[in-house]
Amino acid sequence: MKKDEPPFDFPDTLEGFEYAFNEKGQLRHIKTGEPFVFNYREDLHRWNQKRYEALGEIITRYVYELLESDCNLKKISIPVDATESEPKSFIFMSEDALTNPQKLMVLIHGSGVVRAGQWARRLIINEDLDSGTQIPFIKRAMDAFLLVCVKGESKVDGPAIL
Repeated sequence: MKKDEPPFDFPDTLEGFEYAFNEKGQLRHIKTGEPFVFNYREDLHRWNQKRYEALGEIITRYVYELLESDCNLKKISIPVDATESEPKSFIFMSEDALTNPQKLMVLIHGSGVVRAGQWARRLIINEDLDSGTQIPFIKRAMDAFLLVCVKGESKVDGPAIL
């Protein structure tokens, strides 16, 4: 932290940031209805970046919740029989995803800070959930009776897996 920089102490909920997703899936300020403002503090770029990253982590958790609640996917730890010392990761998958491999769609997120169910965090924050998440594709696949598997993080507590 720089001398005159405020601490990197940010809320851990969307409500704490005073943001929510509206009925169109757009992230908006609870009081003003305005889109997310990156330059919350004009003179503090590093602080603004850390604030954006903290919001991004909350959005990741939010998308995970949507994958389970809206898409009816289950979060499965892999490998399923890993010991405490072994690297672990997870996937989200439809109930019968492993029973019919002829109709299985596997979605893999990009690199960087995006996580399972996301195409681009920037699009989620600046546009809407449909633009930035894999959810519309998952819903279309399930409507077509496809089974779905969404890859989780590829590196968790150890070497890359999956």
